Parts: sequence; structure tokens; C-alpha cells
Amino acid sequence: MRRGLVAVLVVLAGLVVPGVAVAAPPDPSAATASATQVAPGSTFTVAVELFNPRDFTVTAANAQLRTGDVTPITSLFELVSCAGAPCYEYSPTSYRGVVGDLAPGAGATVEFTFRVRETAPLGDFPLEHQFVGGNYSFAAGTGPVISVGGVADIAVSLDASPKGILTSRVTYVVSVTNNGPADASGIRIAGTYAYGFSWTGGNGCTRDSGRNVVCDIASLPAGATATASFSVNAGLLTLGSFSTSVSRVSSSPSDPDGGNDSARRSCAALTGLLVRC
Repeated sequence: MRRGLVAVLVVLAGLVVPGVAVAAPPDPSAATASATQVAPGSTFTVAVELFNPRDFTVTAANAQLRTGDVTPITSLFELVSCAGAPCYEYSPTSYRGVVGDLAPGAGATVEFTFRVRETAPLGDFPLEHQFVGGNYSFAAGTGPVISVGGVADIAVSLDASPKGILTSRVTYVVSVTNNGPADASGIRIAGTYAYGFSWTGGNGCTRDSGRNVVCDIASLPAGATATASFSVNAGLLTLGSFSTSVSRVSSSPSDPDGGNDSARRSCAALTGLLVRC
């Protein structure tokens, strides 16, 4: 009898594969956002994944999104559209995407597209996602955190002035104005000066490569203007009209108006020593 028991135990031990871990099933709900830093008027998406780990079908399954009761999600974000399932405003505090019945081990994904309301308060708002069914609902999960920040409208202008009467040097002054309403930081302006000119120096601007220039402004309060400049020299054979352009390439927070982000200034060279702007 003992020998038979030992033999059975040996056979069972041989069936165990060492080092192989059984993967845990996915959470009943999970959420990912296309952006976590948003501004009033901007759009972003939130994908909610559902998974049924039970051994029975969950009927009338819904993907639910909400925030805290103090600042309801419907007062923060307007529902624009959905992919994967019909969506609707379930209550003043939540949105839902209708998935339908989910069999054991089945899953579904609903992608909500939201627009941040212009009246949305600034701050950090954790999203709460939940798998809600007609016959069974799972515990809610939290995350990601959506940060609603202000916007800063950056306006760029460009001035050019030859130095002296008979000169080949042109100095360009880049003016950057923050129209607000928020303070701005990390402002970078990129520009390209005309062919036939050579770099001589800058104040707040540096030569990047070739005829490319970058001008950086670390911070700019709302309503303020900052300037940076750079100078180039015309060659002796420089003739005709030429232009230099600059444009905003980055700033924080987001810029709501791209129509005033660029500027161009044209000049003319009668000879390399007679430049007019």
C-alpha cells in the first residue's frame, strides 16, 4: 500500500512544471488617457477596458467613468463621441458606455472622447472607472489623474534694422507677448535667416545649425512682453530682397491660438553694404 502511494506521489510530482507562473487575470476595469495635462477647450480620449473574471455572464455591462462628487465629471468634460459602444450621460456625476452581455472570460473596450469645458475649474481630478452590470457590479478602480491647467496665448513679432547707413549688418528683434490668461514658461522661438547672410551673434538667441536660430524665454507672466535678438551680416554679393521668419515651437501651458505664433520680416539689399528694411 505504501509503495502504491509513493508511486502516485511521484507521478503527480512529475506533472508539476517548475518555474511556470500562472498569469493573474486582468482587472475587471482599467482606464488609460491619451493626455493627462489638458486645458479648457482641448479634447482627449479615455479608453476603459472591461473584463469578466466570473464564471457567469454579466448582463447589461457598462463601462462607467466618474470623478469626485465635489466636481462632477459632467461639469468638467463634455462627451463628444465614443468608439466601441454607445455612450451617454448616465447621471450628473457619471458617463457610461453600453457594452451589453459579457460572458465569462470576455472583455470589451470603450473609448470616450471628451472636450474640456471652458468653465472647468483648474486642478487635478482622478478618474474613477467601474464595470457595472445589470446582475453584478465590480468594485471601482481609480486613475489616471487628469490635470486641468490654464492656457497662455503667445504672440510673436519680428523687427529688423540695418545698423548705420553703409552697413552689411542686420539686427533682428524677436518680441514675445503673453496674452494670458495664465503665466507661461519654456517658450522657444525658432527662426531661419536668409541665404547669403552669416551669423554674428545674439542676445537671448543662439545659432542652432546652418541658418537656423533658436531663442529661449524661461518664463513670461501674463500680460508681459520679452525680447531677444540676433544679428547677421550680408555678403558683398548679396543683392535683391530677402526675408527672415520666426515662429513659436513650444511653450507651457498650451497655446489656444496658433494664428499669432509666427512672424516674417522682408528686407532688400542694393549691394552688400546697402541694406534696407
